[in-house]
Amino acid sequence: MKKYLFLFGLTVALAGLTACNDAFLDKFPETDITAEGFFKTPKDLETYVYGFYNESLLYPRNTYDNEPFSDNIAHRNDMGSSEYAMLKGNFSKEVATGWDDWKHLRSINFFLVNAVRATGNEDEIRHWIGTARYFRAVFYIDKITKYSNVPWYNKPLETTDPDVYKPSDPRALIADSIRADLEYASASIKGDLGNRTIISRYAALTLLTRFCLYEGTYRKYHPELTLASSAGAFLERAATAAEEVMGSGVFSISGSGRAGFSALFTSADLSSNPEIILMAQYESGKGDGNSTFHNLYGDYALSRTLMESFLMADGRRFTEQPDYDKKAFKEVFANRDPRIYETFATPGFTKVIDANPYTVIIKHGGYEAVKYYPRDLASLGGNTWQMCWTDLPLYRYAEVLLSYAEAKAELGTLTQDDLDRSVNQLRARVGMPSLNLAAANADVDPVLAAQYPNVSGNNRGVVLEIRRERRVELALEGQRLQDIHRWCVGELIAQAPQGMYIPGLGAYDLNGDSNPDLAILATPGDLAPISDLPAEQQASLTKYYLSEEGEFFLSEGTRGFMMFATDRDMPRRWENPKFYYRPIPVTQQVMNPALEQVFGW
Repeated sequence: MKKYLFLFGLTVALAGLTACNDAFLDKFPETDITAEGFFKTPKDLETYVYGFYNESLLYPRNTYDNEPFSDNIAHRNDMGSSEYAMLKGNFSKEVATGWDDWKHLRSINFFLVNAVRATGNEDEIRHWIGTARYFRAVFYIDKITKYSNVPWYNKPLETTDPDVYKPSDPRALIADSIRADLEYASASIKGDLGNRTIISRYAALTLLTRFCLYEGTYRKYHPELTLASSAGAFLERAATAAEEVMGSGVFSISGSGRAGFSALFTSADLSSNPEIILMAQYESGKGDGNSTFHNLYGDYALSRTLMESFLMADGRRFTEQPDYDKKAFKEVFANRDPRIYETFATPGFTKVIDANPYTVIIKHGGYEAVKYYPRDLASLGGNTWQMCWTDLPLYRYAEVLLSYAEAKAELGTLTQDDLDRSVNQLRARVGMPSLNLAAANADVDPVLAAQYPNVSGNNRGVVLEIRRERRVELALEGQRLQDIHRWCVGELIAQAPQGMYIPGLGAYDLNGDSNPDLAILATPGDLAPISDLPAEQQASLTKYYLSEEGEFFLSEGTRGFMMFATDRDMPRRWENPKFYYRPIPVTQQVMNPALEQVFGW
């Protein structure tokens, strides 16, 4: 089965997936299919459903508007996103795009209304119907996260059908319909398919868990919906769906230490990894690869707040260390949670194509990503787009455990045993101390409390710590922006991001070889801060002059955190609740005046 997957920077985003029957829809377009002549056997259903792998996504979209514009990212080269335009005040329904992919839904609904004609093994028929309903849920999850209210269609529409011009249905109906599709899918799709690139029962349960957690917390923290009273039912189902996966005995946390964590994102073959629920597979010579290597080529840089989220190796908070906000580049990575070394390019990291330690690109903030960067030359393939041959996880067991713990914590039913079954398995993999329920609630982290001011109640401390764990464990896996949205803390992405701290003018060693790599100076004529270095060494430095630098500046003049001119010259802003949603393009409203904008658009 040929697959194409690429990263929009750091986000694992599925662009298209071609199944073994990838030419089917081209050979037999819907207009040429007669339901009576085709939908006869389970094999017919299988053939048709594999077409969805080509024109739909395996899992809800985490695309250009997702993690690259979350607070995990400090800087990116490409600013062409509605998320970014919105934060800068340059976005409206008049310039909005999207809303034009309904043809995918029509293909799914065409299948669903005709699949009941098939005769044969009932379990096989239910399996393929369940898979199609999974794909319909994927389609509508993308819609509800963007627009909240959209028209619900469960039939293939013709252009003459009056429902083409129906108004949007309320969010509650859409959410209940998505859940019904996923309930059917998780009850009908086979559990063990022997191939983790194909939707299984456990993939459907994982998506059910993810969606119910999303919807439950969204209703809880978004008063504009007036749906808080029904949040608990979704959170309960998130917990029980996660528990179904946990109780299956099929999956477990894999590996140990830094290497065990890193292997999930840098391995040539994940097919036998017990943590993988759904994956994208790549093999050299069998089609396009992925483009994870671009993470380490200066397109993106990570944020100070992501770095600060990682605990110390002994479990203490980094933000409680003396002068934590004045630590230089090498100091911030001393004695930290081992996962930080497989997420950030830390001093001493070496690329597989270069024997010398890697020097980070300081003008992007200094914190670069290595989480998906191949660790062997064969997997890297080449320095061109889509030339990595590492497999990539789409759903993994760690997310299920985190969702279970969060749902239980939000419900107020979390126990220490629940934590030991979930979060503490992730901490144990990398040798981190366990999270203690009573201690977390007794000693609330003030930094987390300031980031998430709307969390309250007796479980406040542990809810915040689970959010920390989720951010650390799932960093750069495409979920952070949706987490910010569902928790109703969009102000986090309106804050001007920061990179590394520069203590003052002078020369710095950023690759860990004990020799200075670059210098930050006030002006080209002022070399006093590096005058103690030999002339040859002064000449070898890459020099940045604050008087001439157009991309970045330091927060305190000649010292401070790396910040970016684009945020200084055009500050970000957040409008609540409007910016949690996207406007329906005005061209669509012209065609269908019954469509109404939500929450200020």
